[in-house]
Amino acid sequence: MTDWIDLLERLSTAPAPPGFEDEVRNVLREELSSSVDRLFTDPFGNLYAVKRGGTEDKLMVAAHMDEVALMVRYVEPEGFLRVTNLGGLNPAQLLAQRVIVHGRVRLRGVVGTMPVHLGKEEPPSMEDLYVDVGAVDSSILSRLGIRPGTPVTFDVPFLHQPDTGAVIGKALDDRLGCLVLAESLKRIESPEMTVYAVFTSQEERGMRGATVAVDRVRPDLALVLEGTIASDVPGVPAHKRVTRLGGGPAVRVMDRTVIVQGWLLEEILRRAESLGIPHQLQLSPTSGTDAAAISVGGGGTPVGVISVPTRYIHTPSSLARVRDIEDTIKLVSSLVESPPRRSGSP
Repeated sequence: MTDWIDLLERLSTAPAPPGFEDEVRNVLREELSSSVDRLFTDPFGNLYAVKRGGTEDKLMVAAHMDEVALMVRYVEPEGFLRVTNLGGLNPAQLLAQRVIVHGRVRLRGVVGTMPVHLGKEEPPSMEDLYVDVGAVDSSILSRLGIRPGTPVTFDVPFLHQPDTGAVIGKALDDRLGCLVLAESLKRIESPEMTVYAVFTSQEERGMRGATVAVDRVRPDLALVLEGTIASDVPGVPAHKRVTRLGGGPAVRVMDRTVIVQGWLLEEILRRAESLGIPHQLQLSPTSGTDAAAISVGGGGTPVGVISVPTRYIHTPSSLARVRDIEDTIKLVSSLVESPPRRSGSP
């Protein structure tokens, strides 16, 4: 059941801030080279893996490659790096985190702010934060190619913990979606529709890659795969728990940007039930995914969203359950091989 753990580790530990997805793209290209009929990248950086089906009808399945990260916006003369966020991050969760600064060489550093000993007690803002790589002045950093615009990612190891059935790592939003899509492509042999698996760029900065991809593919049907909010933690009342670990794949009903068409939602739920896969309904009034761009692109596209419940997304480390991941792969594999059809369609 966990033959995909090594791939998830490679995906999780690879850096891919929005617009800098090269390493994740390379991992996926290598992994899928013998499992699909065509692999190509568009000028925006999206990776397409095409698997020919029994018809010319097109199913687009999307998972984004990028992760929340930081970017250098100013280099202090003393060698400290002021940063801005790429994607939604809570500054209070970044303090003392180890990071990697991606100049000509990769430097390790730590996120700092004014010490509490000097009277700074209130939570920091992004303006208060800096990255310290131990440089004594800015000239050293300049020689190493570190300047405004240099990306910064979190330095987090990947952990598979069989004793609790958990995985812990960086960027599980949305490397879990990438994993589920890659594994589904490897498991299916004769899809009914031609499958365009799209690993998208810059989702965390406005779903830009998906906007480009849907107009290129113009699919008849689409699915979006995510690592999503699991808020089953202390202090969150039951009615506010978006999804929970151990509940199986989350099938989205609606979010801030999309409402899944009723026929498609029912078909996804019926498929999960027919396969005996535990699942849960997700309503997320304040979040969104690539489905927003896909639903209104390509002339309008029916789109469903299936996600792996994941605690602590948009932080340096997230946690998910192996059983939920495997159940999501099984459900998505079935849907990709034999996509849902609206009643009365041929």
